[in-house]
Amino acid sequence: MPIYNRETLKDRADWVAFDDFEYLYLDPRGDAAPIDVFIEPNESRQLVLILGGGVIARSELGLIKLERTGWVHVPPTGIHLDSTGATAPGDQVQILRISGQWEGTPHVGVFWAWPETPLEIHYHDFDEYWFIVNGHTEAETDGNQYSLKPGDVIATARGYEHGMPNPGEAITGVAFEPQLGAGQRKGHLHRDEHGAPTPSRAL
Repeated sequence: MPIYNRETLKDRADWVAFDDFEYLYLDPRGDAAPIDVFIEPNESRQLVLILGGGVIARSELGLIKLERTGWVHVPPTGIHLDSTGATAPGDQVQILRISGQWEGTPHVGVFWAWPETPLEIHYHDFDEYWFIVNGHTEAETDGNQYSLKPGDVIATARGYEHGMPNPGEAITGVAFEPQLGAGQRKGHLHRDEHGAPTPSRAL
């Protein structure tokens, strides 16, 4: 599976949905990081996901409070994120901003894996992406092993079996799954229960 970081994502395969991402930090005291940030609009679609703490998000869509694991699409005029009043003093806000091209409303969520609770081998009826936030581990795709570290993005094409059967330590990641198309099944699919997968493209 292709593995990228922010720099190498510029040379991504043409089927990969993203063109940029970054981790942002806010501090309601303004000591260790800025208090707020404005996400500028660009030519791609964008979303922001809160990994820790909380923010008040102001945009043409109105005012909403986003807390841990909450996310929102960035509207065409941008969005202002403010940690004041949304995060306890002394706590920092961690944000993941993703930019790219995708249709509809994706499923975006934080996931965890531990040595005692691995991520089983499975496949999907859609392309899936992992953003590794914390931790180092080995992962597997179609029997091939590869190493993951914070800052990596893993693009797994539809129909490829993958997972983290033996996490070396606690892993925090973000999974991005596009909106389901006609006939696509949601969630984890398993060979024994759902039949053998059919890879969507050669890699």
